[in-house]
Amino acid sequence: MQPMLATATAVLPSGADWVFEFKWDGVRTLLDVTERGVRLHSRAGNDVSSGYPEIVAQAADVGDALLDGEIVAFVDGRPSFERLQSRMHLRGKSDVVRAAADIPVTFVAFDVLRRFGVDVTGRPWRERRATLERFAAEHDGWTLSPSFDDGPATEAVAREHGLEGVVAKLATSPYRPGARSEQWRKLRFVRAGDFVVLGWESAPEHPATLSSLVLGIMRDDGLHYAGRAGSGLSGRVAATLKSMLTDRRTAAADGVPPPTARTRKLHWSEPTVVVEVEFSAWTGDGRLRQPVFRGIRADKDVADARGDG
Repeated sequence: MQPMLATATAVLPSGADWVFEFKWDGVRTLLDVTERGVRLHSRAGNDVSSGYPEIVAQAADVGDALLDGEIVAFVDGRPSFERLQSRMHLRGKSDVVRAAADIPVTFVAFDVLRRFGVDVTGRPWRERRATLERFAAEHDGWTLSPSFDDGPATEAVAREHGLEGVVAKLATSPYRPGARSEQWRKLRFVRAGDFVVLGWESAPEHPATLSSLVLGIMRDDGLHYAGRAGSGLSGRVAATLKSMLTDRRTAAADGVPPPTARTRKLHWSEPTVVVEVEFSAWTGDGRLRQPVFRGIRADKDVADARGDG
């Protein structure tokens, strides 16, 4: 099953049937508990259970359930995607154990799709929320994403505490797996989105070192060049990114301009890695203005790289 997705909005909706939740700056995850054990699945459908053993252990005795939520790393009470990056790509057991001690994570649940073998996706959000709250009341230690009925107040609190944004949901809405629905809407305070890596640039003094990314965006007619991002790339993250890229001979999208400097070299990559990038605006020719790399999105695939986060 794939998670239900929200449509981007510039203004929160109003009305008695709308409820509001904070937007958590983490990794969207489906937590599936069956008689065979506990599995964590990313938005892209990948099994990431081995990377978060503390969440697997926490869910071991809750009985059959399928929960939708976000894996979040908190720093001083606030979500930190930068901090979470140190956990997202670890799979070796000893590395994961060390990281779990240094960088604890929390599963923040905000929906339930199945409980004790009963599929509840067709039921309205209000009923599913009541089921989720009963689940949390019966099992200690679970964190639920709080919900509110006042949109402007929720937005004000989220901004005050430096959160990523607000998600508005119709209380009458069913859960539509894999669909991007107007019944869920997200207001993101920082303009950011997901892009696919088309290649990378290197400087002449360090020809094997990734210094900036060539980015693409997926549209209905295929991949298009979206710009370059060098800001925000630390040496360690750049090395991790480079190890994830597979070389190819030509660009996977048309319209990629020459290197940003005559002395720099372009290296093309298979369009398989998705990254999150902040930016100030789009230019008239469809390029990112002032892009800043935020992180690798191993939980998303190329079809998600549409620039809207």
